Amino acid sequence: MIGRAADVDRITSSLVGGGNVVLAGPRRTGKTTVADAALLACQTDGAYVARVDLFECADAGALAHLLTLELLGNRPMLRRVIRDAVDAGKSVLDALRPAATIRARQDLGEDIEITLDLARAEEDPAKALDAALRLPQRLAERDGRRVVVFLDEFQDVGAGRFGDADTVTRKMRAIFQRSPEVSVLFAGSIEHLMRDLFAPSERALSQFGSFHELTVIGADEWAEGIRERLSQDRTSITDDALGRLVELGEGHPRTTMLVAQQAHAQAIEDLSYEIDHAAVLAALDRAMGSEQLRHEQQLERIRAAGRFAERMAIRVAAGAELYRNLKPQQASRALGALRDIGVVQRARQGRWYVIDPLLRRYLAGRRVEPLSFVRRAFDAADTSK
Repeated sequence: MIGRAADVDRITSSLVGGGNVVLAGPRRTGKTTVADAALLACQTDGAYVARVDLFECADAGALAHLLTLELLGNRPMLRRVIRDAVDAGKSVLDALRPAATIRARQDLGEDIEITLDLARAEEDPAKALDAALRLPQRLAERDGRRVVVFLDEFQDVGAGRFGDADTVTRKMRAIFQRSPEVSVLFAGSIEHLMRDLFAPSERALSQFGSFHELTVIGADEWAEGIRERLSQDRTSITDDALGRLVELGEGHPRTTMLVAQQAHAQAIEDLSYEIDHAAVLAALDRAMGSEQLRHEQQLERIRAAGRFAERMAIRVAAGAELYRNLKPQQASRALGALRDIGVVQRARQGRWYVIDPLLRRYLAGRRVEPLSFVRRAFDAADTSK
């Protein structure tokens, strides 16, 4: 990582020290990378760790099952059995030897079987989730380890797939409050939804974790980090090219690294092992091309977000007048929908912007001038004749 060491250190210290952390940030800005690095640091420090992405869980039963497998995977004897069973598409419970199952029940409670068996977990998801949430503390007590649980894309808890959001979050708080050897890292890519879960006093998770905002990676940090990375493959970059690369990245980790990657690939293909200003501009085009499919998928999500969502996304990307020929409530509803799917965000100054610079370029390129402007252009052409 570039420029994120301090974030990893602070998050790790808080989790190992028994605190809960809330990490919110847009997708593809390094949030999950930082969280994974902190989790690895906790593990190096002797803690058991478990990582579950709520986006990948269909319901509470699946969440309970995955959390259980992650937790039990900290025990070396169970790790390989679990991995082999999952890879083969078999039941983990059936793959365990009877003696291992009996010991797991003795160590961790009779209800461990309902979370180990996905089918049973989905038959009674509320009971399975309750058992899975209690498992970290039981494991910590039995093995004498701190347990760190990482719940990624946590804003999805409000989507309804895991049951009523208030009921689920109340259950989580009640159980985790009585789990002194367990720390939780809650991460989410829709910041306002995360704040709505943890900030208001009426919410079950209010003040249950300290918010950590990722530090802004400075231009000097980007320049130093990129130059160092390139040197590992005997590739150099001119000063003006490096400055332009950082400028094009706009501080966005995914965009900056993708342009750098494409510039490096071009230098290798050309056998020049040197990146100049022209190579950086060509790398931007290559990066846009590599993201074409993703941008098309994003456009489909934008269109599905509402009648005026595509029009509003293009206007935000192009810096055009947002409310032109739209009622205020139509524009506001479209902006809210775009925010909820992680496409746009509102700056502190009140200005809306597309979070991903490459997606912004793609959307801005789709802008069509208003018909009245086109007519004026034709009229001017006729007059000149």
